[in-house]
Amino acid sequence: MRQLAENTDDKALWQELKAGDKSCFNRLFRKYYSELYYYGIKIISDSDIVKESIQEVFVRVWETRNNLANVENVKSYLIVSVKRMILVQKGKVKDKNNVEIGTAESYSFFFDINEFEKHEEIPEDIRKMILTAINSLTKKQRELIMLFFYHELPYAEIAPILEIGIPAVRNLMYRTLIHLRESIGERSINTMKNMFFLLFSYVSVKKVE
Repeated sequence: MRQLAENTDDKALWQELKAGDKSCFNRLFRKYYSELYYYGIKIISDSDIVKESIQEVFVRVWETRNNLANVENVKSYLIVSVKRMILVQKGKVKDKNNVEIGTAESYSFFFDINEFEKHEEIPEDIRKMILTAINSLTKKQRELIMLFFYHELPYAEIAPILEIGIPAVRNLMYRTLIHLRESIGERSINTMKNMFFLLFSYVSVKKVE
């Protein structure tokens, strides 16, 4: 296998993975594990299920590498796969009365102030106001906020994760930002976007290469 540079893009790594390069597989795993974990823990608070689901997705990717499709955005593909895997595992969990708990509609995506590291550019009172405003959104809007500002995915890649069309994602984001602007005061949409990008860039679960 040829040696790829450290800054090789995901599509090239994906192609080499499909060709059987285990080092490219490992690089993708290391690159996205913490992001996938942070996303997964919003679906279910059981860290063991989240970790097992991520590992199972990567195992299946490796085992079926010869039949994998070409993907435009590897991160989006992995998020969709991990989400589906967690929901499958979550549906198997039973409470003490042997009643199934957890369905595709039951995850919350609530955020806690402790998830976000303090940063001098965002005063504490504004930080709390933003988090309160985010948590007042619908579940789908909270998931959209996470996908757009933390994972930095474009609308075209968010659409399959939320299982809606691209125009619907754009519409949802517009309504979300309007709601947030009303909740945190009269600020421009661009100013709010900058604040949210900054806030999510300081999430305590670090992105790792």
